[in-house]
Amino acid sequence: MSKGKQTPLTTRIVWGLVLVFLLVTVISQLVIHFYNPLKTEYAELYSSSDYAQLSGVYVRDERVVSYNGSGVVSYLHDDGEKLAKNSVIAKIYASQHDLSVQTKIDELKEQIAVLKDAESLVGSDNSQLEAFSNQIYEKHNLMLQYIAAGDYASAAAMKNEYLNLQSKRLIVKGTETDYSEKIAELQAEIDSLSMQITSSPQDLMLNETGYFVSYADGYESTLTYDTIYSLTEEQIAEIVKIPQKEVPSTAIGKIISGYEWKIVCVLDAQYANKVFESAQVNLRIGSSSQDITATVESAEKNAETGNTILVLACDRLNSDFVAGRTVQFKLLFDDYSGIRIPSEAIRFDEEGNAGVFVKVGVEITFKRIKVMVNEGDYAIVEDTTGDKGYLSLYDLVVTEGNDLYDGKIILQ
Repeated sequence: MSKGKQTPLTTRIVWGLVLVFLLVTVISQLVIHFYNPLKTEYAELYSSSDYAQLSGVYVRDERVVSYNGSGVVSYLHDDGEKLAKNSVIAKIYASQHDLSVQTKIDELKEQIAVLKDAESLVGSDNSQLEAFSNQIYEKHNLMLQYIAAGDYASAAAMKNEYLNLQSKRLIVKGTETDYSEKIAELQAEIDSLSMQITSSPQDLMLNETGYFVSYADGYESTLTYDTIYSLTEEQIAEIVKIPQKEVPSTAIGKIISGYEWKIVCVLDAQYANKVFESAQVNLRIGSSSQDITATVESAEKNAETGNTILVLACDRLNSDFVAGRTVQFKLLFDDYSGIRIPSEAIRFDEEGNAGVFVKVGVEITFKRIKVMVNEGDYAIVEDTTGDKGYLSLYDLVVTEGNDLYDGKIILQ
């Protein structure tokens, strides 16, 4: 009788074990299918450059501009500005007092111009009122930023812009109907100041076309396109050390003919095999983030030191490249930026396209890449952010995982 009672219990135990086994099997398969321990890493922006930091000497086609040496000079143009023949480059005043008075007169004339410009809006509706208020607010904040940074010249330069906006706003708002009284007051002050000038200033004319610079350094006649190729390492070092020589008191500046300029410098022996004559190279001048392209006109190796004297030529001239005789710059050999990813993450699809698996939510997606440089553990690929089907910045790249394929679901 006891034997008959044990049979149903045994059966239930067996079936229970079978169910447990089946449940474990199903769960195991689900885990294997959906759970796949991954290692991931964000795709980050990366830049790298191999360069030589150099000190160079500018050489240009330039001539000193002189005057009689008497009086006070007031320049009319910014350095590096291109001027036509017979342009007035400066005014010569009899004294500093005359120049100071004339400067004040010019400021008052600018204020009159600002007020007359504002008067042109008399009768306008107030639809522009909000726009003027916003612009005034922006200018005010910008002026405060300049002042906080100690850039008082930029803050002062914005004074008339700020006054113009304020004046226009008052006209549009109806607070002011005209500025005739203020203009008359300013004009009376101008007339009074004009009587204080002892003599009219003399115009200093330019007798040729070129880029004018308001100073000379004494090297204008000795550093020329004819002499540059005979400079020695010692001479270049001496110019870098002493970039300013004594100049005549009659020198008012210099004129640069044409937009071409050159740099002569000494390249250390360790970089000798990276630069060749006639090659195109990239330069990064000073703290600028913008590179310029130059041509290696000459690369003469010094047999004793192993160093190379380079002459680099460029045909892009602006105010940055006329300031001073010497220059600190980087000669770039390899310079690139893109997205950095682990080399082990790179895989290939059925068509042989290089790419990586990216985790998006619970799904694995294959995204293509364009490899630029492979540096062992890491590769630099093009920044294809926004391109459909390609890797984007800050994608979560899968570096390790089992049985990966496009569209796979990962519970992790």
